Amino acid sequence: MFAYTPEPMKYSDEEIVKKVLAGEKQFFGVLVDRYQQPIYNLMLRYTQNSDKAADLTQEAFVRSFERLWQFRADKVFFSWMYSLSINLARDWKRKKNRYNANNHLLQQEALERQNDEDGLTNIERSQDVQQVQYALMELASQVREMLILRYRHGYSIHDVANAFSLSESAVKMRIKRGLAQLRVILLEQQGRES
Repeated sequence: MFAYTPEPMKYSDEEIVKKVLAGEKQFFGVLVDRYQQPIYNLMLRYTQNSDKAADLTQEAFVRSFERLWQFRADKVFFSWMYSLSINLARDWKRKKNRYNANNHLLQQEALERQNDEDGLTNIERSQDVQQVQYALMELASQVREMLILRYRHGYSIHDVANAFSLSESAVKMRIKRGLAQLRVILLEQQGRES
């Protein structure tokens, strides 16, 4: 989509944004390389269709490029990008007005980080990953996305709060409640299998 110059990884997201805004548009490709997979995974969870997810991923990057001037330097780029992408996915979902929670959406997403010893990662270790994927689909989409950002992608509470335009305490409470709901759903699944 965007070609870029050698040695792009030495720049922070914020430095790259500055370069793009200064006219070095080829550097935007670095941001695409860095965040294409998480944005694609988000779109896949919403659309349940790999082709549509790819289309929406491309659209998310085009929109972010067009709106890059709106990015505030005191924010984290990925949080801003993820928020923009979530809004795009929600708009698509509203237009389509259909959502099939029984599909195997999360099977496409690799467990990107398992360095957090709390929350979703521990649940996944103690459960069949497919069971956890089904259980996640029963949660409200916002709570599910918060859990995935926090525990799969390893983002801080602060970054998750920025992505959802919520306070950190609100995010902590929703994550805590989401984990509790997830545990209950998994216990119910185990009960049905016994």
